[in-house]
Amino acid sequence: MITEIRGTETLASCLDAVLASHHEELLIGFGHGSIEDDWLMLIGDSRLGTDDEVTRDRHGLHWTGALTSWMHSEARRSGRGILLLHAHGGSGRAPRPSQTDVDTADEILPHFGLLLPDVVHAYVVINATHACGWLQVNDERRVLTELRSATNPLRRWSNRVDRDCEPVLSRDHRHAEALGRRGIDWLRRSTVGIVGLGGAGSQVTEMLAHAGLGRLVMADADVVEDVNLSRTHGTSPDEIGQAKVQSAKAMVERISPETTATAIRAAFPTTELLRELRWVDVLVSCVDTVHARNEINRFALRYGIPLLDVGTTITPDPFRVDGHLSLTIPGSQCLRCAGHVSDALLAEEQEAARQGRYGINEKRPQVVSFNGLLASASVTEVLKLITGFAGEVGGSREWHYDPVVNEFRPVGLAAGGCSECSWYAMRGDDA
Repeated sequence: MITEIRGTETLASCLDAVLASHHEELLIGFGHGSIEDDWLMLIGDSRLGTDDEVTRDRHGLHWTGALTSWMHSEARRSGRGILLLHAHGGSGRAPRPSQTDVDTADEILPHFGLLLPDVVHAYVVINATHACGWLQVNDERRVLTELRSATNPLRRWSNRVDRDCEPVLSRDHRHAEALGRRGIDWLRRSTVGIVGLGGAGSQVTEMLAHAGLGRLVMADADVVEDVNLSRTHGTSPDEIGQAKVQSAKAMVERISPETTATAIRAAFPTTELLRELRWVDVLVSCVDTVHARNEINRFALRYGIPLLDVGTTITPDPFRVDGHLSLTIPGSQCLRCAGHVSDALLAEEQEAARQGRYGINEKRPQVVSFNGLLASASVTEVLKLITGFAGEVGGSREWHYDPVVNEFRPVGLAAGGCSECSWYAMRGDDA
């Protein structure tokens, strides 16, 4: 059972301040949630308590009644739950809550659950590497499993003991030499979602299997056709008529039996996909319609998931190729900001489909190698996010690839966000 708290760079900055302070600080956060079988709290806003709101003594932190009243009013106004967090020293294992922590959680979480029902509230203690605490919805309480910031690289505070003593699999030795044992450990713990298993998506899937990812969630509604054999990895003439997700699942299991491969034959979005993909660490979009890209963009914004979008457009006469790789980080620019989704593009696609022109089921030109560089670059970005081998990299970014002139170049994104960013960001099931 997953009970996770997730935030963006705003939360990560507050967590750094809490950990760096020479005395205990109180972090106050507000978040929407997702409370089906598993619980997810999405922190959109957070700040530290001020010196006139918080006092400290040998028993721990205490805060004023005025601060409690303000938290209650803000949560009720915005329809969000309340997060209370502070830090203890240490690393390498989850911090031990003090008796004051236990007593405070036992008092305040049921209080919030009663006055502010049907949203997630949390009381958390962290140290440099781990976290412990509780989440509460109404009168039910669960133990926190992970706190995560959707930054680049991803940062996680787990309640699990580090597994430094476990040996690296022999197949991972070369990767471990480059990415470190901790990087390999995070790869084995991580989940990546891939929507669209055509030319680019199948190559992303294949490379992530070789990288030894812990779990892949793959989604595509189509079956393998003869036209797919020229560019879709893992397929053969014997698989014509088989679902693409089943072909991809078989490929992953051949390459990496240790990887859990979840295959969902569906076009995004469906209830099953929404349920499965909200728990991935990174989402890779390899779809070929603006509508699907728009829905995936909104989904990633709602659940605070880093998104990689891959696409290639080929114009036969005159021959032109424009491939793009967009990395969108929660709290930074999204695919609409980058121009890959717009009301005009959506309307153009809908009108073309109504007239029987470009739209559903049209076979657009594709070349296997054109997809390959973009797929490889996207997998490298996944590895950066999960293992952190490139250090801290801020904000959303984009690259364009033109194989005609052999050019792979970064493209700057305009500062600021769009209306989609502000409306959907970190709203979970409430958007």
